[in-house]
Amino acid sequence: MSKLERVRSEIASYDYIRFAICDINGTSRGQVVPSRNAAKYLEGGNEIIQGALMLSLESEMAIIPHEKCYHYGNMTLVPDLDTLRPIPWGGDGKAKVAEISCECRWKIDNSPQEACPRYVLRQQIQRLDELGLDLYSGFEIEYFLFYADTMKPVFSGKDFMSHRIQNQTGPLLFKFDGELFKAGIDVDKIHSEYAPGMFEAVMKPQYGIEGADATFNLKQGLLELADLNGLKATFMSKLDLEQTGCGAHFNFSLVSKDTRENAFYDQKESDSLSTTAKQWIAGILKHSRALTALTSPTINCYRRLHQPWAPGSIFWGIEDREASLRVKNHGPSGTYLENRMPSGRSNPYIVMAATIAAGLDGVKNKLVCPPSASLKEGEPLPFTLDEALKDLQADRDLVKTLGEEFVSWFVKCKELDLKRFAGLADDKERMALEKKIYF
Repeated sequence: MSKLERVRSEIASYDYIRFAICDINGTSRGQVVPSRNAAKYLEGGNEIIQGALMLSLESEMAIIPHEKCYHYGNMTLVPDLDTLRPIPWGGDGKAKVAEISCECRWKIDNSPQEACPRYVLRQQIQRLDELGLDLYSGFEIEYFLFYADTMKPVFSGKDFMSHRIQNQTGPLLFKFDGELFKAGIDVDKIHSEYAPGMFEAVMKPQYGIEGADATFNLKQGLLELADLNGLKATFMSKLDLEQTGCGAHFNFSLVSKDTRENAFYDQKESDSLSTTAKQWIAGILKHSRALTALTSPTINCYRRLHQPWAPGSIFWGIEDREASLRVKNHGPSGTYLENRMPSGRSNPYIVMAATIAAGLDGVKNKLVCPPSASLKEGEPLPFTLDEALKDLQADRDLVKTLGEEFVSWFVKCKELDLKRFAGLADDKERMALEKKIYF
């Protein structure tokens, strides 16, 4: 039985199939198709408006001049047949729902929309594959839960990793985890965080694009499950100036496809870090100012940076939580890098793609890794989204690697945010608008 025949058979056991893409802002969009009609879209794809990637968080569309655009026409969502999975909460017990991940193609010639975040990541993973390497990674996703009727957090105080808090909220957390696991989303660990109503889900590491797929699906699943249980979930980076910000640390290593050995580990070195690891670190540091736009993609994200427990300057350090790039070096299976720059509102496909692009620049060009440093010694990260976007556009090596189309679309999408906040000088007014848009 071919893969197509197998998936056709599988969708027959569901009532509805969600065809889903991840837009530039990290929002899940697409269409729901009754399973009786879904088989025909598995090969030819499913049509939606061609600008769906460029919808803002308020569904305002940024229009991109492009030779393949035509009169607000359609594009094609092409499903990845390996990604069909159940959405057990999707039918509220009355219908069986599944979802399949898609990427976008221009209808006029069936070529890829090169700004599609999942497509951008696949191109970077292909570059690793050509070098005989595989990415092994997982995100630490922080989020807040509020009661929808009162908008009060589900717990008060700052009970970091408190089992008492986790016991109080256990009926919700365990219910969510059970539903997510049925949907193929494997959370390795859960704990309460250092702010009211704040939790962290540590994802089980996975190979290749599956790590980003799982993280995107986790975030969407948490939003939907919260809605169905009288709650509101948010990944907004900074809800309160006095409270801890919401991050999405990205942990990763490289594995040899031939030997399955950790390419970042070298027992002969005093710090156990291989030449590849040091060159990768150098690449990340070189591009960190440009990376900030991609890892902190909203105006609100910059309220989180330059604060305690969040990066403020560009440097690496072993087990240093102040570093923008924290390095772990605990043996063959415990040596990896932690990119601490991503905020809660970051898009996992974009974070992963950008991290690979920057790291590979270090490896391919044999960049020299500077010594580990401290917070005061590092060059400051950008302080605003506008500043970070200028750094991104000025980093021609990164732009070329990620693709001119992707970067120009990303910047255009972010300019909608900058325009929306232009002229708002009052900080309280800005914060209120941030909550309205990013919550």
